[in-house]
Amino acid sequence: MEGTMTADAALAELLDVSTHLHSIALIDRDGRVLAEIGTVGTDSAAFWAAADEAARLLGRPPVSQCEVGLPDARVFGVREQGLSAIAVADTAVTAGLVFYDLRETLRNLSGSGDARG
Repeated sequence: MEGTMTADAALAELLDVSTHLHSIALIDRDGRVLAEIGTVGTDSAAFWAAADEAARLLGRPPVSQCEVGLPDARVFGVREQGLSAIAVADTAVTAGLVFYDLRETLRNLSGSGDARG
């Protein structure tokens, strides 16, 4: 994944490299869904509000990434350069790889293409 691309192209490339993801949304800074598979983008504001509230209760700044474990799936969220991504994956997925893939997708979508963390 390299350079600037459209949201649809970024989503297609993410699905090519991250076959364990089955619902994904790429979201702009205003909360508009840019591209989506499934319906996870519909509740993105609630997802980030809950994550940020948990951070606030701990005296921490708003989160840049979050993982929620469910009995049958895991939900991941990443914020990068004014964009965000939320994805639902199988329970056996490696969290670090999901976070990396989501972050790289957002970097490519924003045009930075910077692979550094």
